[in-house]
Amino acid sequence: MVTSCSRDHWALDKEEPKYPCKVLGACDATIMKLAKNLNRKGVKVITIGQDYMISIPASYLFESETPHLKWKSYALLNEIAVFLKQFRKIAINIASYSSKYISPQREHALTLARSRVVSEYLWSQGVDSRFIFTQGLGSDKPIIAYTEGGDSSVNARVEITFRRAVA
Repeated sequence: MVTSCSRDHWALDKEEPKYPCKVLGACDATIMKLAKNLNRKGVKVITIGQDYMISIPASYLFESETPHLKWKSYALLNEIAVFLKQFRKIAINIASYSSKYISPQREHALTLARSRVVSEYLWSQGVDSRFIFTQGLGSDKPIIAYTEGGDSSVNARVEITFRRAVA
């Protein structure tokens, strides 16, 4: 009980503040619908518990061997931004991979530039996250051992990972 010079008495709230566990307006049905829509377009949405990974083939987003987004990739990135906005999350990791190119240095520089372009675009679309980390991993961690190379390979991809924050 708190008292003051006046005769009014105030009782302090003994309840702990409740943190939101969901984004307003988001629901599991919407999340599943958005994930299915992305999967139909060739974007893999993988969930394991609270961890999510969105894997996008590089050929869907970028001109061949450049960090420049294709015009048609903006619509896909907008859909990914809508999907990401359905979750409370602290950090988003954006890692980009490539096939074998001329040199490992070029691969890492290209993939880092691609990760940064994707992160900047998602940030510009209002994706709420405290941190967005970018990594360019070159031809590290290939999905398949041998490919012809180039951006049409399954090894050339952008992976967006995050953990759904639960209060």
